[in-house]
Formats: sequence, structure tokens, C-alpha cells
Amino acid sequence: MKNDYPLVSIVMLNFNGQKYLKQTIPSMLNSDYPNCEFIVIDNNSTDSSVEFIKKFKRIKLIQNKENCGYSKGKNIGVKNARGKYVLLIDDDILIDSKKLLGDLVRLHELNDDIFNISILLSQENDKFTYYYGGFYSLYGLLYKNKIKILRVLKSKNALVEIASPDGGALFFEKSIFNRVGGYDDSQPYYCDVGDYGIRGTILTGKKNYLYTKQKCMHLGLERKEDNNSWCWKYRYVFSGISKIIIKNYRLKNILITYPVFLMFILAKTVKQTIARKELKVIGSFIYSIYFFLTTLSTTLKKRRIIQSKRIIKSDIFLKIKPPLF
Repeated sequence: MKNDYPLVSIVMLNFNGQKYLKQTIPSMLNSDYPNCEFIVIDNNSTDSSVEFIKKFKRIKLIQNKENCGYSKGKNIGVKNARGKYVLLIDDDILIDSKKLLGDLVRLHELNDDIFNISILLSQENDKFTYYYGGFYSLYGLLYKNKIKILRVLKSKNALVEIASPDGGALFFEKSIFNRVGGYDDSQPYYCDVGDYGIRGTILTGKKNYLYTKQKCMHLGLERKEDNNSWCWKYRYVFSGISKIIIKNYRLKNILITYPVFLMFILAKTVKQTIARKELKVIGSFIYSIYFFLTTLSTTLKKRRIIQSKRIIKSDIFLKIKPPLF
């Protein structure tokens, strides 16, 4: 019977997720899809996550010796996956339905233009969501309205095109993930799923979609970060977004988008410095500029490769608007 179903790898990236794993791992293992494997990549957690994961014999646990960051950690997970398809999830994603994998496989097998399928995310007991894909314009990220989850679930189309997927839960064919180079792991955060989604579109001609008929719960949306943690991640915001624009956008669009982005990031830095009463925000911003400049030659090399190989010559991702459910 398994031969009738392509192997699917469910790959979860974990870092200190013990609080969520008690719910999310059982939901992952509860799939009724008959041919799947379960992999958890642990990014050198310091809580009791590893001991908890080891209780589940069906899970292949890969322990990184250091925290490799979000992008590299997920690349390691996909590299170790044996499946034709991969469902890539975070440690705080609770899969609502045991039928999810079967539905995703059927959709992918029936449609040859799919790059990624992003799964709708919600907070527990929340009737609204912002997590239905990423969208862009020449002037930066497009604002997304908070929408009723029920409206999405009642959509007449099971798949709705989006510019890029959300990173919490996405489904794709491993060979295509590898073909476009996976996540950019030149930095631990902020150059991951947005870059990957855009790059894959222009390199393959395939599309990113939102699956509207089921959802997953994003249990960690309420997760709070102290100033130190927030500032550490902020060290990669300017460099990450700069890399996304420079690598993937056509030159004429860079000349419009990048100055707007510079004004936005400067304003955000000032605002967060005041709101958090923390000068480390400015230090993180300065570090991000330094980090970007030290890796600029590599970024430009990647740009030359991507632009020379792109199938879609226009920045079509800038034209995809948030769906009106």
C-alpha cells in the first residue's frame, strides 16, 4: 500500500521548544498518511527538549552541536529528509488535522506549477489571522489586514496564489527546494522564507500558494522576547532584507525599493530605541550594516547567478496582491 503513496518527510526545527512539543509532536505523529517519516532537528537546546523528543521512537532526532540559526537548521533538516515531499514546520506548530498530509500530496500531484504550499496559521481559539502569505510592492512589504479564519476556510479555491509563503508551515517537493538552493544560510535569521519564496518563483516559473481548506495552530505567537533576544535578532534585519532585494529584484526596481527601505529601517530603529528605552537597538542596527557590507561581495555573486538563471524576467512577485477572501 505504501508504494501507492510518495514518501513525505515531516521536518520540525526545534530550539528550546519544550513548552510546545508536548502538543506539537503528538499532532505531528497523528497523521493518517500511510508513508511518512518524522525528523526533528534540534538547534542545541538548553531546556529538556531533547530528552522529551527521545521518548518517541518514530522520530529521527538530529542534534546540532551549536545553534545554527533558522535557515541553516532547516536546510539540515531537508538535507536529511528521504521523502519526495517535505512538510517543514516550526516547533510551535500544531497540526489540526490528521488528513493534512494526504490533502497536500493530492494537490501537489495534480498541479505541476506548485513551488510551495503555505498552510494557514492561527492562534489557539483565535478567529483572526495575519498569517496567509507574504506580499510585496515597490515600496516594501504590503500591509495585510487581519482576516477572519472562517472566511479563508470557506474560500471556493483550495489554492490561492501568494507572493511568498509563511515560514511556520510549508509543503514542497524536495528536489525543487534543492534546485533553487534552499534557504540562504549566510545569516541565522531574516533571509529565509521570503528570499526562498521569491527566488524560487523567478528561477522555476512555479508559484507559491496558500492552502485554504485546513489550518495549523501557531502556539508560539504569544511568545515574548526580552530586549536582549530582540536586539540580537535585530542585528540581522537590515542585512537580511538588503540581501533579499539585491539578489532577487531587477535593477530598475532596486533603485526604487531600496531607498524606501532605508528610510523605513531608519525610522523603525529610532522608534524601537525609544519604545524599548534601549540603546542596544542602535548598536544592533550598526552591526547589521557592518555585517551586510562584509558579505556584500558574496551577495553580489549570488545576484549574478540568480539573475542569469531566472526564467521569469519580470519581478512578478511585486504584482501579487493579498487575496480578498
